[in-house]
Amino acid sequence: MNLLILSGSAFPGSHTHAVARKIASLVEQPEHTVTHIDLRELHIPVFGQGKTDDVEALKRLAEKADAIIIGTPNYHTSFSGLLKNALDHLSMDEFDMKPVGLYCNSGGMRNSDPLTQLRMVMRGVHALVLPLQVCTCDADFERSDEGHQLGNGELIERLSVMIDGLVRQSHTETVNI
Repeated sequence: MNLLILSGSAFPGSHTHAVARKIASLVEQPEHTVTHIDLRELHIPVFGQGKTDDVEALKRLAEKADAIIIGTPNYHTSFSGLLKNALDHLSMDEFDMKPVGLYCNSGGMRNSDPLTQLRMVMRGVHALVLPLQVCTCDADFERSDEGHQLGNGELIERLSVMIDGLVRQSHTETVNI
């Protein structure tokens, strides 16, 4: 499986980024590959204002991925504008019948509202969103020299189950009707 992880936080060293690092460490390699894109590091203009090499590279990576995991911080009970703008540059060409996993981080308490909204966006591009999702909050993390580290064992296990679901779905043939 070729897995693409999209992190939608605008801040370096974010909890969202830490979850993406944990996901990458849980994927069995070398039989599977992981590409982690931290969207804040790309030059992605506001949708409709042109395209850049970064936009084209993102489209190619998304199209070549067998599965995608999308992570976002909870900004005012929604997903980040940075992520929304990046997704606006993508289409059914990249997502049609592709398995997608979702996760988010909220500050004080877990909240799945951003993922409910992301599910609607993914439905619009015909993605196959897994029913299992992961919601973290700041209390689920520990600080280390490398930054935030997800320390909640139950959530790490949930991420493993999500990855297993993506592996199974990415190897299942779909029939277009």
